[in-house]
Amino acid sequence: MFIVALVGCATLPMVFGLTGTVVQSESMMPHIRIGDIVLSRPLPAQAATPLGLVVTFPAAPGSATPGIRLHRVVGTNPDDTLITAGDANRDMDSAPLDRADIIAVASLLIPWIGLPAFWLQHGLILPFAGWLTVTLLALTIEFFATRAENRERRGRRPEHIRPPRRRRALSGTAHALPVAALVLCAALVVTAPNAPAASAAFTADTVNTASNWVAAVDQTPTKLVFTANPSSSTGGTTFATQPAVKVQTSNGGPTVSTVPVTLSITTPAGATLACSSNPVAAVAGTAQFSGCKIDKAGTYTLTATSPNLSGATSTNITVTVGPAIKLLFSATPGNTARNTAFTKQPVVVVQDAGGNTVTSSTIPITLSITSGTLTCTSNPKNAVAGVATFAGCRIDQTGNHILTARSGALSGASSTFSIFSVASKLTFVTSPASTVSGTPFASQPVVAIQDATGYTTSGTNPITLTLTTPAGATLACSPNPVSAINGTATFSGCAVGKAGTYTLTASTTGLSSATSTSFTISAGPPTRLAFTSSPSSSTSSTSFTTQPIVAILDNFGNTTGSTSSVTLAVTTPAGTSLACTSNPKVAITGIATFSGCRIARAGTYTLSATASGLTSAASGSFTISAGPAAKVAITTAPTTAVRGVAFPTQPAIAIQDAAGNLVSTTTFVSLTITSPTGGANLGCFFNPILTDGGTGTFTGCRIDRAGTFTLTAASLGLTPGQSTSFVVG
Repeated sequence: MFIVALVGCATLPMVFGLTGTVVQSESMMPHIRIGDIVLSRPLPAQAATPLGLVVTFPAAPGSATPGIRLHRVVGTNPDDTLITAGDANRDMDSAPLDRADIIAVASLLIPWIGLPAFWLQHGLILPFAGWLTVTLLALTIEFFATRAENRERRGRRPEHIRPPRRRRALSGTAHALPVAALVLCAALVVTAPNAPAASAAFTADTVNTASNWVAAVDQTPTKLVFTANPSSSTGGTTFATQPAVKVQTSNGGPTVSTVPVTLSITTPAGATLACSSNPVAAVAGTAQFSGCKIDKAGTYTLTATSPNLSGATSTNITVTVGPAIKLLFSATPGNTARNTAFTKQPVVVVQDAGGNTVTSSTIPITLSITSGTLTCTSNPKNAVAGVATFAGCRIDQTGNHILTARSGALSGASSTFSIFSVASKLTFVTSPASTVSGTPFASQPVVAIQDATGYTTSGTNPITLTLTTPAGATLACSPNPVSAINGTATFSGCAVGKAGTYTLTASTTGLSSATSTSFTISAGPPTRLAFTSSPSSSTSSTSFTTQPIVAILDNFGNTTGSTSSVTLAVTTPAGTSLACTSNPKVAITGIATFSGCRIARAGTYTLSATASGLTSAASGSFTISAGPAAKVAITTAPTTAVRGVAFPTQPAIAIQDAAGNLVSTTTFVSLTITSPTGGANLGCFFNPILTDGGTGTFTGCRIDRAGTFTLTAASLGLTPGQSTSFVVG
């Protein structure tokens, strides 16, 4: 029987396509325990995703416990990988499972049979030895008991009075059944060590549950449901029953989802929901909130939401006004003049924890200050419908004060404000000192806000400084205006760029202004040049009507007293030059005045002024036009030619002024051989020709004799021009 049982336990699972796994950890408690044997079938490729089923799969690389895992499939990821977890584990498995990595799906559970194999594998000798001893002892006792009984029966009874065969068969069966059961268990235990071990990480908190060890397939979270609705409460008080929201499947089934759930007031109407934590991550499909409360009285519902899930709405919650807890200033006095009734008189409200006015309260409320004397028409003042409105309150002492409202054991309220003297004017406590252009005053302005008697008040007015008579100058401060602190405004970084003598004016709305003593701003060191007068347009070689004047300035454009030498030049000469009576020119008190400056060549120009160590300057542009016609010039002379044949290059002429600038005019110009020899004659198609815009070109010109010649171009009243010599062959 033992041999048959061994063969059966080893071969029957293979016959039915099952593989055995010995459970090695408590991660699937309470349904699957250490020492249980799980028989599994391979997952067919076309089978549906085994959601809710127990599967075996290899442990992820790097796991603390390598080998085979036996866990439940509890969900899917967007990338179609599977989420697994032990029924007893708080969290999902950290590594997603690929469907292809599933070894088998659990089909049959045989409890306890693998315990001896577990003990032996893990070196637990004591329980293993105990089990082995009890098993062998049971087999031995049964063996000897059966043997003794058979021997006794044969010795006592003659053959003719032996029990009927049926009774003997029943007696043998009675002994065979426990032996067979014991042998079968022993055979299973012996074959169990050949089954692979399955284990997983285990945590002490059991949170995943299932109705049995193969759970429902669909655990996909689709909606939220309030399983605990918040109870009604008073304003600002935590609900006695805190909200609990369950994540369910589409048919209302439970899930093990850990999605975040957020609570909000469905229609806030100015109310605020506060919880210890919001959103809350679901644990095993349930989000349990704590510390939730609503401040404003009213009737509300809560809405639970989570990404990609249908939301849920709670039942109505009524928040009523609670008992008086605290006081609050709904109106506080602002800064006020000494011994003057506050413009805004104090109003104190009695409130509950949520800030709702307790309209039933008529408690007396007392106002007090930290220093000086507070006087009101009535103090203390009884609340009316939860509100105490004070009147005629004033303080006799200037300075900062804290106004406090108190009533019995309620939390008090306080407000800070200032009492000040009545300001009427501004006064310069410190006037600016003279300095160099663009340099901050050595003594910066300080302005006080004073009353009529000259007492400095605690005013905070913004005070603005300006130059009394700017004359083109600008005052720069950082900042400007400056708000007074305790009645005094201290300016910084104030400077004036333009040289001169000035005073400052301090002003603010509603107060008399003040004027400082005078101060002087002198020019700084020379840094650059500037044309104060640019040359005017003129004709060729004629002195400019307006001659250049160059100033030596500091960084802020003030003329310095420098005597540096200043040089003028044409910025882009283009073959011309500038002629002046004196160039360079020595400046006198920072001014270099030039004279007799002129340019011969017509064109449009600018002048550049330079001086050693200073930034140069450029003048405005001006135009030099041509002078009156003075001469005829041959601009293109004939080249070597052949007798009696038209010159390859025909003569061209221009009418010019004395400086050689083209004069746009119309006049007749004739062309002749300068010194005709050997009877040579010049012939042209037209001679003389009429210039157009001061220029002209002869055509068909030729000489009928060989030799070397020059040509002369002449026009009435103008100096003739002569060509270069050329050869006629």
